[in-house]
Amino acid sequence: MKNILFIVLSICFISTGISQIHVTNSASEPIYVAIAHYRNTASFRGWVSEGWWKVIPGETKVCGDFLKTGENTYYIHAHTASFKSKWGNDAYLAVNKVDAFEIENCDKSYVLEDSEITTYQFTKKFVNIGLLDGLKASVNFTN
Repeated sequence: MKNILFIVLSICFISTGISQIHVTNSASEPIYVAIAHYRNTASFRGWVSEGWWKVIPGETKVCGDFLKTGENTYYIHAHTASFKSKWGNDAYLAVNKVDAFEIENCDKSYVLEDSEITTYQFTKKFVNIGLLDGLKASVNFTN
């Protein structure tokens, strides 16, 4: 009976799970990471960008736990402090040039009216979230 209860609780946890995004920096200098994900709540429905996570060489860091069951698409951008190396090649989304940020409607042009906001190119990623899948998405940056 205990085994059945554990399995049922595990299925419930995984099927309503939240996937974390793990970023590994295999580059030779620190990188700064931003994530964009779809948020579907009672108060907001749309794309949100968040950043900046600093990931030092050799480190793996959780850069968000945004992805819920059924929301398996996210975007990721990373760059070195010097911008010598940049990662992102699919969509231009809004970010704050300097400070930590959370920008709702990051895919809409009107958010660029703030002078601290610009767009960077993000790469589209997919993760499966479900019973047979892990609860993490992994991204490795190298230069």
